[in-house]
Amino acid sequence: MNLIIALPCIHFSVKERELIKEFGFLTYPEFIDNHYVQKGKSKVMYLINHIMKYDVQYAIAPDYQYENALMLKRKFPHVKWIFPLHKKEEYRYAVQFDFVGFPHRKHFRDYDVNWFLNTFKGYNKWYLGFWRENNPEILLQFDGLDTTIPETYSGKYGKIWITWGKSIKTDNMKTIDIFKVNLYNFKKALEKLGRQQTIRVTIK
Repeated sequence: MNLIIALPCIHFSVKERELIKEFGFLTYPEFIDNHYVQKGKSKVMYLINHIMKYDVQYAIAPDYQYENALMLKRKFPHVKWIFPLHKKEEYRYAVQFDFVGFPHRKHFRDYDVNWFLNTFKGYNKWYLGFWRENNPEILLQFDGLDTTIPETYSGKYGKIWITWGKSIKTDNMKTIDIFKVNLYNFKKALEKLGRQQTIRVTIK
């Protein structure tokens, strides 16, 4: 399993970003979101300005703005673009991008994961906003993902993330130290998933 993993928060400190990269994950500004979920509308100029200023490697194309999305792909071909698929009818646009994005939240799409996986066989698939802790095996069907799991557990909950669906509260650790443990555990959980995939392939 060679998943590309991004932790997209733009408010990470320098230390947090260093830790993220130390564990082999992407973060801002190498990976940038378009702020659709937070603002209700994608910020095209935000994408352009950041790509011009930083070494952006992966970016989420603007939601519902098809011509702008295609323009950005033409203007910045060195960036790996992720098309956020909300509707089945967007298929003809989605297949023109480096990755087809599957939004985690059901209200952002008119299809289910089975339709998505069957429809985009052979295409690079990206899980947008992954939080499916009850079924992490779904990631074996994807090529990339972004998630806030490690920092949400450390910063918001003050918990050590043990593995999928398991965490413990701690009162004696700094947030940055909890975050480091969470990054380590998250990486190990993903590596375990990868080994499970290898075992299944071998058995077949």
